[in-house]
Amino acid sequence: MTGAALVDELAAKVRAMEGSAPRGEPLPTLPALADVVPGGLSRGAVYEVGGSLGLAVALLAGPSSAGSWCAVVGVGEVGAEAASALGVDLSRTILVPAPGEHWVHVVGALGDVAELIVLRPPVPVGDAEAQRVAARLRRQRSTLVVLTDGVAGGTVVAWPRAQARLEVSESVWAGLDGGYGHLRQRTVTVTTTVRGGRRHRTRLRLDTTVEPVAGRGALRAVDGLRAVDGLAS
Repeated sequence: MTGAALVDELAAKVRAMEGSAPRGEPLPTLPALADVVPGGLSRGAVYEVGGSLGLAVALLAGPSSAGSWCAVVGVGEVGAEAASALGVDLSRTILVPAPGEHWVHVVGALGDVAELIVLRPPVPVGDAEAQRVAARLRRQRSTLVVLTDGVAGGTVVAWPRAQARLEVSESVWAGLDGGYGHLRQRTVTVTTTVRGGRRHRTRLRLDTTVEPVAGRGALRAVDGLRAVDGLAS
């Protein structure tokens, strides 16, 4: 049985267990992300997340902790312990780490049961293909979070016409003192750019928890250390 057929079978089992719940209101976010995505995640919309698996998992945690089925496609390095600490319900999360050439079919099948899908496309995505995927998810009222930190064939994978792009524009860790100690806390600035050009920035603590950080000043690196993403396994 192919991977795509297995996903179809799994989606059918989830539908049989859960039925078809109405999908009306926006998907909730964690309280700390209220300023990052004001009003919650619109159903049927596409959000692009650049440069941060941790931020994508934090967006997943809101709907997941509220009881939604969610899916992660094309991301093999999600740390289960860190995701669970943020509120992701692993028992209601479908992982498809390597969808291969069938990724479009896999996303479409999962859209029937998952209210939010995190996707890292395995190949560059053209406008026509992106619009076909987005149109199907709009009909299903399933929200797509596209992680665009990957590279395929030397080309940065992006997603055309996303409703908003969220990007970690500054990121530092605290905890080292003179080169000694342990990394304890990561502070980031998230830049949200809404389609049409409106932009705002939000400062957060983003490691094993997500919390707002007061103030709008620039972040200062501790001991010159810039962060790599904190939620990979």
